[in-house]
Amino acid sequence: MAHDGHDLLDLLKLELKFLEDGGYGRAPHTSWRRELVFEDSPTCLNFSDPVRSHPCTECLLMRLVPSELRNQVSPCRLIPLTDKGETIDYFYRCGTQLELEEALASWLRKQIRCIEEQHESAREAKQSSSTSNGLDRLRQQQWLAFAGNLYSLATLHCESHNYAVAHALYEHAFAAATRVAALGDNGRSLVTRIRKDQKAVSEILYGGERGLEQAPAEEIEKVGQ
Repeated sequence: MAHDGHDLLDLLKLELKFLEDGGYGRAPHTSWRRELVFEDSPTCLNFSDPVRSHPCTECLLMRLVPSELRNQVSPCRLIPLTDKGETIDYFYRCGTQLELEEALASWLRKQIRCIEEQHESAREAKQSSSTSNGLDRLRQQQWLAFAGNLYSLATLHCESHNYAVAHALYEHAFAAATRVAALGDNGRSLVTRIRKDQKAVSEILYGGERGLEQAPAEEIEKVGQ
């Protein structure tokens, strides 16, 4: 339970950063429709997968869905965001995008704070053990998928010339990828690709004045230790 709580905490933090960086307001791959909270996020296991290969039961967010609603279609829409029980689905039907994002941001911060308070000791123990043992393979694969999804989304924004958003997403992708760099060549190769593309975007934004200081190979070696 402590292990899952730690991973859920990381997911919620990544989701909050995605929201704060405008992820639901500027998504080139869904420009033809309204972006869906969680479902159009790189944290979703079925991100950019029209077949939806993964059942929602594999998602860490299922812990936050009322047990009696977990068999519904898109159960993440039924997570209560407010003290009144207003859900994502409620805001789709009765609210505005601004109201939804404000409620979501408040809920994410509350959940993050609650988990941090409840699992502080377990989090510290996990950080200590993960330094030497690493994440278990299932969680490594999930975080590698998150990193790949963020990288793909950043590339889409780069192609649309949204360089500031792309740069931020590359940074989040790199943070996720470094957690699984020890998984093998796939993880290390993704770290290299992310850093290379982020450096290119950084040079576009800042004219090379704020290039990334550390070479990808050095950072990969560091996280692999």
